[in-house]
Amino acid sequence: MPRAVIKAFGPSRGGTDGQAAREAAMLSLAADRPAVAALLPRRLDWVGGGTVIATAVAPGIPVLRDGSPEAEWPGLVAALAAPLAAFHRATRDLAAPGSSPDPIITGTEPWALCLFDGDAPRELWSAPVLDGLLRAAASAGTVAGLRRARGAWRRLCLVHCDLKQDNVPLDEAAAPPCATVVDWEMARIGDPAWDLAGPFSRLLLAAGETPWTAATEAALAAWVRAYAEAARLTTPALAQRCVLYCGAWLLMAALQQASILAPTSAFAAIELVLAAAANAFAEADAVTARLLSALA
Repeated sequence: MPRAVIKAFGPSRGGTDGQAAREAAMLSLAADRPAVAALLPRRLDWVGGGTVIATAVAPGIPVLRDGSPEAEWPGLVAALAAPLAAFHRATRDLAAPGSSPDPIITGTEPWALCLFDGDAPRELWSAPVLDGLLRAAASAGTVAGLRRARGAWRRLCLVHCDLKQDNVPLDEAAAPPCATVVDWEMARIGDPAWDLAGPFSRLLLAAGETPWTAATEAALAAWVRAYAEAARLTTPALAQRCVLYCGAWLLMAALQQASILAPTSAFAAIELVLAAAANAFAEADAVTARLLSALA
């Protein structure tokens, strides 16, 4: 039975990499912020270099990995919405004017929002296979949608920034089931709607080329409603940004998948995901209108 997770960080490739210092800063915050500690794995003492992070093993298994994501979604909402909202609420002060948070967590927007702008991470456009995929994905609608999503970015609290299903172990043996969030090396002050779009994008990936369906829209409504009630927020602006960010998460998923595939098979493997991202952006306004109607 493993008792610890030891993560060693190598030299950075650029803007798409996480940083040990970000995760260390989050684990330090957990020492005096109970809502932060409730979501993070327990830090273990480590005598060594600053590029190594040691934590206790989070109980449970990653969510939405096996079986039907739609069937598992209500369990994730029940276990994660309230503690994620509490975490965001407990770190709003770090984004307030005049605050002085650790500079390592004051970063810019996620790299996925910058793909078609001049400050996109160089390692994406300099890799031949990813360069070709980005050019294939760069339809006018996708570029406009991604830039619109970037323009919607808000610095409101600390966010995990890489909140995908692999990073959310769910302990279903606990009563009630309990979610932990791991791998905080991308954390920064940013938009909580980005964290909401992360795990939800797994449902959109499962839906295929047409990501917005009656089922995925109902699942998103349940997620936004549960989170907003726990965070004591109104839903309209939060829901709109969440919908916009979903397209960016799909693009990011496509590039991450392509980066581990052979160049000859990369495009065929992610072609449907790129189409799903384009459709997600194209339908964003209509989906947002239906979502707000469902949440009213």
